[in-house]
Amino acid sequence: MSQGVGNKLELAVGRNDGSLADIEWLSSGNNFSCVTFLRTGQAELVLKPIDPIIRVDRTAALIYPNWFKEVLNPELENTGPAEYDGTKLVQFILPKQKIDTVTGHQICEYLERNNMLPSCLGLHDLKAIQQKGIFFFRQNWKGKFIFGCRLVFRGGHNDRPNVPYLYEADGEVVLSWFCLGGYWSPKSLILLFAS
Repeated sequence: MSQGVGNKLELAVGRNDGSLADIEWLSSGNNFSCVTFLRTGQAELVLKPIDPIIRVDRTAALIYPNWFKEVLNPELENTGPAEYDGTKLVQFILPKQKIDTVTGHQICEYLERNNMLPSCLGLHDLKAIQQKGIFFFRQNWKGKFIFGCRLVFRGGHNDRPNVPYLYEADGEVVLSWFCLGGYWSPKSLILLFAS
């Protein structure tokens, strides 16, 4: 295979949000021949529907990072519905956030002042969304960072408040933690349960 063909493959993978894992899959077993069957019309692609229902086990023990110190709103930690339609979640950002960055403190203060924290997703919810996989995430929040502001905890450098969030990296849904002092762009969403 020439370098030019390799470059075309690299461009195709990038254009379609592919990852190294996709290339590994393509090169293993008979997977490439399956793609050839699809190209030549010998096979038909049928996409499986993705179940939009998110099922949450709020009794499961939560695992925090090793720099965790304390939950700032423990009364909300294990509350929320056991299941709900992920496609019906409300995507919230502050009006100012549409044109400029804002801090997580500004967002959480707004949510608290307007009694919206109980409507926010928390760590249990983000873990359940993460388990639904990359296709569900891309279908609903491609290119976004989704935050679970129901859970705010203190820890890390200077005991700063943090919240959990999900994002896509290398074809996977990644759970991480974000300091409320950091800046949130228009791509940083708070997900709320529909009222």
